[in-house]
Amino acid sequence: MSEIRKTQARLLSHLGKPVKMETTHLLFYTANLILITISFFAAIIKLTYHPESTREYKELIYPGQIYTGLLFLIQTFEIPYLFNIGSRPTLFYCNALSMLLNPPLLLIIFRKFFFPKKKYPKSELALFIPSILLLIIILLRAIGLVKITWDGRQAIFYTCTAIAICVLFFTIRKTFRVGRKITNIELFEYSEIEDKPRTYGDYIQWLPLIVSVISIVNFIFDDQWVKFAVDIVYSIITICFVLFTLNPAKVVQFAKEELIYEEICEITESKSKHRISDSRFEQLKGNLLSLFDDKQIYLTPHITLEVLRKNLSTNRNYLCETIARCGYKSFYDMVNSYRVKYAIKLIKEEPDSKMLDIAYRCGFSSAASMNKAFTQQGLPTPSQHRGTNA
Repeated sequence: MSEIRKTQARLLSHLGKPVKMETTHLLFYTANLILITISFFAAIIKLTYHPESTREYKELIYPGQIYTGLLFLIQTFEIPYLFNIGSRPTLFYCNALSMLLNPPLLLIIFRKFFFPKKKYPKSELALFIPSILLLIIILLRAIGLVKITWDGRQAIFYTCTAIAICVLFFTIRKTFRVGRKITNIELFEYSEIEDKPRTYGDYIQWLPLIVSVISIVNFIFDDQWVKFAVDIVYSIITICFVLFTLNPAKVVQFAKEELIYEEICEITESKSKHRISDSRFEQLKGNLLSLFDDKQIYLTPHITLEVLRKNLSTNRNYLCETIARCGYKSFYDMVNSYRVKYAIKLIKEEPDSKMLDIAYRCGFSSAASMNKAFTQQGLPTPSQHRGTNA
């Protein structure tokens, strides 16, 4: 009981009167106070902000909203560090808190947004149990309620590190899965990778991995200056993330493109799931091939699926199915297939023309884009074609 009273008295003394600090301690205090304050208001915004104009798409736009608010709210649990600047136990507690809870919560948010139909793996959820138990023990040590032997501290350190490595493994795997999904959507929607607008996924794809690595480095170094730098970085990330996700327009666009891509995959894999009649398909196919063979629409720079849809006066789903049933993997695949054939023709007919000029005339934005299209079609590069002709 005497230890508890001493701890209470120490906390009350900090609250009741100003404490003189060294300049370095004042810097550490200010950086952590800024992080806690920003995180607190970010949590309020994420937990309460739901624009009336997007209410119809609430579940689609904000699938991980509660977990995002919780992620920011957790940062306020670093308050013991403010009352004990310079204390090694409280520093260790804050670093462990950041490493054990931030990365796995970001993984949950990612799964909720990018893979909403899939259940969260029990193996990843199970990591929260030892993490929370460890944090309780570390917190009790930080505020002076329990004492831990050297061997106990070593055991806690290695256990925390092991959990962090497991989370890092899951994070790396998830990052590349999200990357593949984004790439597939972009290749389906746009004629060139360079043509795509930056979607929600492009901005935050690497965020969980970055946070995970920062948290591990911060925990291993266990240094106040490193903690100071991390507090500043986390404050900036929090502000940018909240401002960027405040307007969910990009999210809606990404979600709609994702649904369309899933539909086209489903159609390609199972021909029995055609949604348009054979007669309608033949009509659309004829108009589509006319645009490509006769009008050479593929030569239009920066052409998108939406441009093609308007020219055919049809909806996206019907157009997607028509492209798939014509034997192409995507709109990107179809456009570049025609561009590559036209480029080969020009290379044969005009051996003295520059590759950049040929690329522009075929609709590519650069010679590098043309080279990449040749490679993805499983063909030798344009230069190799020219060498063969020579």
